[in-house]
Amino acid sequence: MDKSTRQPDASSIGEEQSTSPYVLPSTFSPWRSDTFVPDGDVESIRSDTQVSPTPPERSVSPSITNSNATRPPSPRPSTFTPAAAATSDQTVSELVLTPADHGMYPKTEVVISAGNANAAPRQKQSGLRRTRFKEMLGRSISSTRLFDNNRSSSPHNTSYDPVGESRAAQTHSGTEDYPMCSVPYRSRTRAETYSSQGEDGNGDDMDELAARYARPPLDCHSRRDVYIKRRSWTYIVLMALSIYSTVLSALWFVVSIYQPRYGRGISSSEGWKMAPSTATLLCTLFAKTIELSFVTVFVALLGQVLTRRAFVRKSKGVTLAEMTMRNWVIQPGSLLTYWEGIPNAAPTLLGLLTLIATICSMFYTTASDAMVSPKLKFGDWESREIAGLVKASYANPYYVQKACSTPIDQNLDMVNAAPSCLDVQYSGQSYHNLLTFMYVTPPNSAEQANVQADTRIRGEWHSIHENGTSTIDYLSGRPTGKHNLFDNTTIVSSWIETEFGNPRANFAAYGRTVNNVTLAIPHPGVFEAAMDPRNDILQPDDLAGVGEYSIRASVVSPVINVMCVNMARDELAPLVYTRWPDARTELTDIPGQRTGVDDWFNDVPPPTNDEWLNRTVVDDIFRWGPKYRRRPPVFQLFPIDYNMLTNTSVAGSDSIYLLAKSGVVADFTLCELRSWVTPKCSTEFDVSGISGGHMRAHCEDPDDANSYLRGSGSEDARDPPYVSGDWRNMADQWRLSMDLNGGVQNNNASNARIITNFILREPALDPLLPSMAEALAVLASSTLVAGSLSSTYRARWDYSAMELDPGAYEAFHVSIRTQQYASSHVQPWQAVFYTILGLVFAINVACFLYLTLFRRGLVADYTEPQNLFAVAINSPPSRALAGSCGHGPDSAEMVVGWRVGYSFVANHYFFQEAEEPGTGGDGGRTKERYARPNSTCQSVASGSDLLSVHGRYRNNYERLSTGRTWL
Repeated sequence: MDKSTRQPDASSIGEEQSTSPYVLPSTFSPWRSDTFVPDGDVESIRSDTQVSPTPPERSVSPSITNSNATRPPSPRPSTFTPAAAATSDQTVSELVLTPADHGMYPKTEVVISAGNANAAPRQKQSGLRRTRFKEMLGRSISSTRLFDNNRSSSPHNTSYDPVGESRAAQTHSGTEDYPMCSVPYRSRTRAETYSSQGEDGNGDDMDELAARYARPPLDCHSRRDVYIKRRSWTYIVLMALSIYSTVLSALWFVVSIYQPRYGRGISSSEGWKMAPSTATLLCTLFAKTIELSFVTVFVALLGQVLTRRAFVRKSKGVTLAEMTMRNWVIQPGSLLTYWEGIPNAAPTLLGLLTLIATICSMFYTTASDAMVSPKLKFGDWESREIAGLVKASYANPYYVQKACSTPIDQNLDMVNAAPSCLDVQYSGQSYHNLLTFMYVTPPNSAEQANVQADTRIRGEWHSIHENGTSTIDYLSGRPTGKHNLFDNTTIVSSWIETEFGNPRANFAAYGRTVNNVTLAIPHPGVFEAAMDPRNDILQPDDLAGVGEYSIRASVVSPVINVMCVNMARDELAPLVYTRWPDARTELTDIPGQRTGVDDWFNDVPPPTNDEWLNRTVVDDIFRWGPKYRRRPPVFQLFPIDYNMLTNTSVAGSDSIYLLAKSGVVADFTLCELRSWVTPKCSTEFDVSGISGGHMRAHCEDPDDANSYLRGSGSEDARDPPYVSGDWRNMADQWRLSMDLNGGVQNNNASNARIITNFILREPALDPLLPSMAEALAVLASSTLVAGSLSSTYRARWDYSAMELDPGAYEAFHVSIRTQQYASSHVQPWQAVFYTILGLVFAINVACFLYLTLFRRGLVADYTEPQNLFAVAINSPPSRALAGSCGHGPDSAEMVVGWRVGYSFVANHYFFQEAEEPGTGGDGGRTKERYARPNSTCQSVASGSDLLSVHGRYRNNYERLSTGRTWL
């Protein structure tokens, strides 16, 4: 393009302004130089270098100015001289800025029409060739070398060679495909390489890249300040999240320590109760919100600390490794995938705090589930009183009959409805107890493979007898009986007063075999009291069917005593009617056996004050006679082998008697059964929604504070035991239900055969078999259960009537441990989660104090991806990240410090290396160039004449940049 073509543009420009145009390169372009070359000199340099053909002439574009900026009235320093402009053969002088010798960077020049502040900027337009970038490189290299030689003689150059900016850069609408990296100068051969690329169609892209790199950021005038006030929505939301996270994390931490129990508040009970599943869901939901708000607040705090540090001039800046710390909290997996920055960021105080926050955020929901979420847990033992409903005295036979549930009422059978029901109950429970004592249902095939399971399931004595290895011949270590209460509770009895149960000691004392045992069962009334809503004990059904609780009740325990004595036929004669003088007898079906007639009992003398019937050799053992004021029993005949006789009609007696004959022992065996309640025991009741209930009598333990003797506080606890006469009447119904008197007809009953096989053959307990007294005690234990339900919990009956309607509540002391839904951990090792809950609370408090007390408002978080991208893309390229535009920065590049710079005149924020000049290494000279609005360099480099002299947000930037960092 020739001069004639260019002349009209120059003329038009001259009409608009009185001064020559000048060029403003960008502050953010390295294409800065303080040396000016006349236009003619540049042309001569081109001809000398011969890098590329002379570029065509370009038209002069109208200059631009910022509408908000005005040219100062006083002459300002200029980068060109009027003399040089006067000697130019061109109508309008055009200036070009060439790169310094520190590197090769593309350039863009903007022509400004001097003296016209309202003119719009325009790029020079020219037809671009594919080798334009090569021309720019060659011209820049040559000019730089020449300018360096002339700097000593000329402080300011007076002429530039104008280079127009391609319109293609303005009309380019696609996404920039080239990374924002610096283009370091290699050699002239490198420029030729670009030329060859231009020939195959890539030259325009190179020119566009060069234009983009050097374009001044006049269009990036910050619309908003980096400072965010406290009344802003961002601050309000952040503070709300901080308060929410702090308060709830404090509540979670306190709850985990205090471990509250919720009772019926969280249960399956009817009414306004919260279901356990709902409580767990809500707790998990709140824990998740605490975790999310904690992460949000901490990441915001991290961004505030790093951004404020980036503003401070005297700080070390912020590294990319520190910027990635926010990803640790948000994406904990990035600790493994992007680990390059961890060795540099983690050792710092802020990095260590971030690692702690990361671990806490990862495990907070888990910690909440382990420490706070409601779960079933036993509490401590607590001492309290509960009350049970009492309706009758112990072993009241009339009440026991009425308590038997049957659809047959008195309208159907007025006399025998209740006794028949009770007989079935007795027989069923008694035989079940005996079978459990000896032999339980056989195991299945799977259980046969396991000997221990076989032993546990098949019963006590069966396994002992089959193993044949037992040596237990003392009563306290032998198996006890069991009873099923309401089909869901197992009652386990205990042997008491075992000092009288040693046959060897008894043989030494009495010269005969004496098998004396006493069996105590827990008070079944505790079951009824525990189920009574009056006592407000959470049942398994209230806890989704899986709850548990344990009770240790200070109540009396029903007892049955069985004493069997072996006696010869002659020793037994005073007690058998057929051996009395003038006895009315008859023969039986058994040869040689005689029995009394049907009304033989009429021949027995009635009871009087001095009538104690015949004396025997065992009076002192059974406590008969005038000395003890007790009458002995009388039997109708001698039983045959494996048969039994009973006598329940002794006048004024409190016992029932049983006479049996074994097939392997010559002697007969006479047994006495009687019952009372003992204060030596406590009742242990354990209930589980999975395994059912278990009751056990814990007896004769001197350390048992819950025994009736020690824990009841009742006056009757020290009274001697009172043998119940009512039990004898109730036991009469019991022996009828199983026909224990079948030996009168010589019926060879199966129950009699089993029992008589347990008669001791020698004065010692057989380690492999139960004794007859033990078997009879277990068989009769069902009467203890029936006589104890709804009976008194005390040793003495203090009511006027023997039966109460509708009943009276009796309070008794218990130690109780209940399982409730509580916020607590289950396993001891889970206490490690206290650390997680405590650290989250502590960090939340620190964040809250930092945001409210130590800082006024917020600053724009430059670690946020959108903010980071906006500032980075409007920042100058840097050699510190050269080569990282493809795969990202390497480990060495992760530790480069960066600060946030601010151009007051351009009102523009940008990133710059913390180690750049002006950050403290050059005495602040470059800082003056970047920051001071009145400096000459700033006016030339960033176009300060086009923008406001005073930065719009200068005050806030000065405050941030002169502050100090906390972390």
